Amino acid sequence: MNHRTIPAALAVVLAACVALAAPPARAAAPAAAGPTEFTVDTTSDAVDADPSDGLCRTASGACSLRAAVTAANARPGSTVALPPGRYRLTIPPDPRLINGDHPDPTTGDLNVSAPTTIRGSGARSTVIDANHLDRAFRMQADTRLSGLTITGGVAKERELPITDTGGGGIANGHHMSLRGVAVTGNSAGYGGGIFNIPGSHLDLIDSTVSGNTAGEAGGIRFDDSGTVTNSTIAANRVTNPGDRPGSLAGYGGGIDIRGRGLVEILNSTVVGNSSSDGGGGINIAPAYLDSLPSPIPDVIDLPLGRMTLRNSVVAGNTVGGRAGNCKKAFATIASEGHNIDGDGSCRLTAEGDLPSRAPLIGPLADNGGPTDTAALLPGSPALDAADRCPATDQRGVARPQGAACDIGAYEHTP
Repeated sequence: MNHRTIPAALAVVLAACVALAAPPARAAAPAAAGPTEFTVDTTSDAVDADPSDGLCRTASGACSLRAAVTAANARPGSTVALPPGRYRLTIPPDPRLINGDHPDPTTGDLNVSAPTTIRGSGARSTVIDANHLDRAFRMQADTRLSGLTITGGVAKERELPITDTGGGGIANGHHMSLRGVAVTGNSAGYGGGIFNIPGSHLDLIDSTVSGNTAGEAGGIRFDDSGTVTNSTIAANRVTNPGDRPGSLAGYGGGIDIRGRGLVEILNSTVVGNSSSDGGGGINIAPAYLDSLPSPIPDVIDLPLGRMTLRNSVVAGNTVGGRAGNCKKAFATIASEGHNIDGDGSCRLTAEGDLPSRAPLIGPLADNGGPTDTAALLPGSPALDAADRCPATDQRGVARPQGAACDIGAYEHTP
């Protein structure tokens, strides 16, 4: 009997010794906290498996755009790289989790809450489609976007704060830079393409904002400061829904400026936008003062709102079907020279300005380059008529191509 039990006892003792001698089991090491680059490898809209670990990993092990944004929020300063593809949002917003400073990142729009760079492979090949479920992005931190298209975004009246009804494509609350980006086919109550709330800043560079719709600010709304450089704002539309007593619906077809910060428009083209009430191309009226009856808004300039124009085309914009490029109320539109104002409503008088001149410009189209532009036609007064231009135009074509560079975002090539 003892002869049989000794080996079993020895086995137990040996097993215990091995267990004692072996190093203790270690828990999985936490993800590094520093910034990194996440490369998205699926177009599916799947949530991050663990929002706190700083890893872009869905339940299936893939890295989706939503998971990458969530992971970047846990690692400030990170980059999200998007290969060519159409990244369609498919998870509807949860009405119980929409409002407030900390919206649910797993549903609806993509909530960026830490400084992040999102880099696409080109606006014609990398598309973020909000699928008419919600807006595409809500920016709660400094962000830089490049080389992509944002479309299909909708900000609906179901959301109570103005910051949530604004920005069909993007609602921006911090410093945001868009370079080589197309914002097109979005809609909202305010800011069909982009809504920049008070305290924010937008740098729009080599980009196109087109075909967006809203009740106010069809293309871009600025409630603070910003720059528009080498960019095209075209074919955006504002229609007064008639259901907002005391509001200023119907204003600012292309750009609507409501804050007191400086907005600079440089070598850009604002064409073919429309509104129902005022400012078919550009409307500037800080603190909503353009609700006062005319002619007061049109004749008094106060330093409450400030916008500058240089080397830019503002033409072919309409109000109620009639020509109407600019409208201002208790604000200044200051020219730094060499602008074309198709109907004279911007009141530009600086050196090189061409008020009430038809720019001879083509429709918005693919004229080469990463985003659509409006080409200058032969004989256009914009040719060789600008000064102090960027080194290239919106498409990346070197300036100048003639004796001097051209007015607007497009440099005509012989």
